[in-house]
Amino acid sequence: MKKYSGIPELLEQFMAENHTDERWVTVNELRQQFGLTRYQYSTISGFLRRLEFRSFGQCPYIVARIEKVERTSPSDPPKCRYLVKRKDIAPQLMSRG
Repeated sequence: MKKYSGIPELLEQFMAENHTDERWVTVNELRQQFGLTRYQYSTISGFLRRLEFRSFGQCPYIVARIEKVERTSPSDPPKCRYLVKRKDIAPQLMSRG
């Protein structure tokens, strides 16, 4: 979990600041919002990709879909956008009885 230290909290803060439970997000948006370096790009991208397959700790979000963003020039690196959604907590509440 150390590899993603702080990233779940930043994602949670980003979603709260945008007042939404579902939103398309890019790594660049997260970097710009929190003043992160370009060297953190792979770590953020890796975390978001991990959320596509399963939840992560106490992070209340999952990634429902990943789409490639069209390149503006052939020399641009590949980029993706991630559909981040709040996990459905209703079944958990019902199981508590």
